[in-house]
Amino acid sequence: MNQSSPHRHLLTAAGILILTAVVFLIYSNTLNSPFVFDDTGYITEDPAIRMTDLSWENIKQAALEGRPKNRLLPNISFAINYYVGHYNVLSYHLTNIIIHLASGLVLFFLVRLTLARFAPAIGTNPWAAPGAIAFFAALIWLVQPVNTQAVTYIVQRMTSLMVFFYILSLFLYAWGRSRWQDTGRLTPKAAAALFGCGLAGICAVISKQNAGMLPVMILAYEWFFFQDLRLSLSRKQVYWIIGVSAVFIAIALLYLGGDPLERILRAYTRREFTLAERVMTEWRVVIYYITLFFYPHPTRLILDHDYPLSIAPVQPMTTLICLVALITLAGLTLYLARRHRLIAFCLLWFLANLVIESSVIGIEIIYEHRTYLPFMFLIAGGVHLALTRIRPTKAALAGLCIITVVFSIWAHQRNTIWQSRVAFWADNAKKAPNDFRPHHDLGAAFYDAGQIDNAINQYRKALALKPGHADTLNNLGNAFKRKGRMNQAITYYNRAIKINPRHTKARINLAGALIQQGQFETALDHLNQVLTRGPNAEAHVNAGAALARMNRIDEAIKHFKKALAIHPDIAETHNNLGVLLIQKGDYQAAKNHFKAALRLRPGYKSARQNLEKLRALE
Repeated sequence: MNQSSPHRHLLTAAGILILTAVVFLIYSNTLNSPFVFDDTGYITEDPAIRMTDLSWENIKQAALEGRPKNRLLPNISFAINYYVGHYNVLSYHLTNIIIHLASGLVLFFLVRLTLARFAPAIGTNPWAAPGAIAFFAALIWLVQPVNTQAVTYIVQRMTSLMVFFYILSLFLYAWGRSRWQDTGRLTPKAAAALFGCGLAGICAVISKQNAGMLPVMILAYEWFFFQDLRLSLSRKQVYWIIGVSAVFIAIALLYLGGDPLERILRAYTRREFTLAERVMTEWRVVIYYITLFFYPHPTRLILDHDYPLSIAPVQPMTTLICLVALITLAGLTLYLARRHRLIAFCLLWFLANLVIESSVIGIEIIYEHRTYLPFMFLIAGGVHLALTRIRPTKAALAGLCIITVVFSIWAHQRNTIWQSRVAFWADNAKKAPNDFRPHHDLGAAFYDAGQIDNAINQYRKALALKPGHADTLNNLGNAFKRKGRMNQAITYYNRAIKINPRHTKARINLAGALIQQGQFETALDHLNQVLTRGPNAEAHVNAGAALARMNRIDEAIKHFKKALAIHPDIAETHNNLGVLLIQKGDYQAAKNHFKAALRLRPGYKSARQNLEKLRALE
């Protein structure tokens, strides 16, 4: 494992193979895990990413119109996944796993480069060599169970893709800057690396905006390692600092708009906590993240934490204690800067990369995927201390191997929860019984699984925690509609609409229930209210169904066609349109739609029977 070994390239290749095998082994049980939570809003319900042919226009549409609109690269990647397999989750998960592995490999090369150039030599111990430390750092980060949320949770590709480009940008900077320092001039290779650093940095920012800390961390890396923590600055260095600061400010303005303070404050009008409460709570959250770093057991991992707020610095008392702990950690970083530069940088990396999401921005209080980037160098620092300070070295190696095995088992166990929406949300509801959202989403999972009574039970628990929630009332209406209790369903739909008159789904569902009761005109009135606000595939489908029942076939056909123009992947819409086209005598078009329905849902009985009837007519 020695840096100067003639077999270095062979050892590197072997290390990469081991890392690859471990990652795919741990995440092998996630390949068919369903879409959950925000996967719906940002993927399955986002028409902008439904790319049916690979063209510049479609790529541009996905990038600029996909949700959220400021995360271009993840949106493009989702569109490519859709192009490959529509909503087959396999390609989505494979992409996430590959991105995770790629980030781990870049981390390996960055840590090895940093140690080889800037860490003091530790005798002849091969396990204290840069390659060995970098390998274990990458390995433990790749198997860290907390990272499952950034990998298995499909939509968090926004985080993992940002992290890949972030760490790649820093690696290219370190590599190019090293070549520049070695030769005393900006060689073509060094210039290419620095250009790649900038390009990767841009890619990180358009993946997720907390990449805004990248210029700061590049500057910190330069100061810690290339500048040897010198406080005296040359004119060129001052210009460099000004340039990096300008980039950081530009990114902040891009994310927060022309009036950052106003946008930050406006975000809290939609939250159940104040800015002060969030800031104080985050002191405790960061310490909680540190406990997950050391003890990420699956019983502690959860998507939607029911994390109690800090109302005052001493309410709860742990708020003040955690603030003192964070100040101590920051002080330790400063203290170690001269004495143990690498460890100081690792601590700075952890704290700095939590600043955007764990400070004043009015977003959700806590998510585990926010540790995905901060844990990178924190793990590297821990591995470095273990292999260079613990004696005998065999004890350190044994400890690292045990951690790797335990973390791998825990990560694999955590991933099993993601294999079923019912299991996933049941786990979340058990761990956060007083949180509204897990009960609501568990109800939806039960509903989709056909367990309607269980769904109703969970929706009622959700309403007990948050009375008058329009989405839950709408979903209760759906559950009673599925049980054939139409009057109760209509009651819940109307309650949802009364709370939120612009609740699109409730109006569409109410219209569907009214159609079943034969109240076609009233149903069309509700659907027209939806369609006046913009195209909606489901509203067009219901309008088509109502008009067909009223024998207004031409109008019904127009609505079904509009529905397919918005969402071409619904087998039932193709089948229903085919039936109407037969009535109009357009057999060829009907046949095409029946075939499309069967292509989308092989074994679709109604479409197959309709196709057979059509062939008999011909």
